[in-house]
Amino acid sequence: MGNYKHALVFTSSPNHSVRRFGFLLFILVMTVLLIKLGMWQISRALEKENLLEKLQSRQQQTIKKLANLSDDRKGYRIDVLGQFDVVNSLLLDNQIYQKRVGYRWIMPFQVNGQWLLVELGWIAAPARRDELPVLPKVNGLYQVKGVLDLPSRRMVLSDEIELVSWPWRVQAVDIDKIAKVTGKIFLPWIVRADTVSNDEGEYLGVEWNTVPVWRPVGIPPQKHYAYAMQWFGLTFVVLIGFLVWWNRGWV
Repeated sequence: MGNYKHALVFTSSPNHSVRRFGFLLFILVMTVLLIKLGMWQISRALEKENLLEKLQSRQQQTIKKLANLSDDRKGYRIDVLGQFDVVNSLLLDNQIYQKRVGYRWIMPFQVNGQWLLVELGWIAAPARRDELPVLPKVNGLYQVKGVLDLPSRRMVLSDEIELVSWPWRVQAVDIDKIAKVTGKIFLPWIVRADTVSNDEGEYLGVEWNTVPVWRPVGIPPQKHYAYAMQWFGLTFVVLIGFLVWWNRGWV
């Protein structure tokens, strides 16, 4: 009887070994993948830290003339006096702030005959999709202070220009398309405004019901490090589970 049991173990051991080897290979691949994901998150965190350090350094300098805008002015502060185009307001769609749906309000702004776009902040959307928010009146001269940036790239389903009504609800800030619709020539920048005021004082966010929501980076470095720790933690769990299974498999 004892010999018969040994024979059964012997005949089943090849399949058993194949399964163990296959599972070992799977664990190795998963481990490498998880470690790579963790390292990628760390590299992203380092990139964000370098970018934030660079932008913080640049924000110590303020541009007061559009003639001083060179090809690489992202992150510099700007302080200019000009006039808004009160007709051609843009509403960047699908913007969430504190779990509320809204838009980023953007307006053309003219400084000494030159045009650029100014983001005035987040504004709440009405309850009905077919309604647009009532925008404040911004006639006259305004002092705009903020940070120079490039429009964020967003995927859109079509490049065709539909029938435009103002304010124009857009899915992405496409300066070329906006120029074509408005007939204006824009500088390739957008100002992320933090204060907009006239002679009577500050208006942005106070009387306009807008909230400056722009951040230099969408995901801060701390979150990337946290994601990396999650991937490494999962790697540890996988390896511990594998070792337990492997040792029990020899019994």
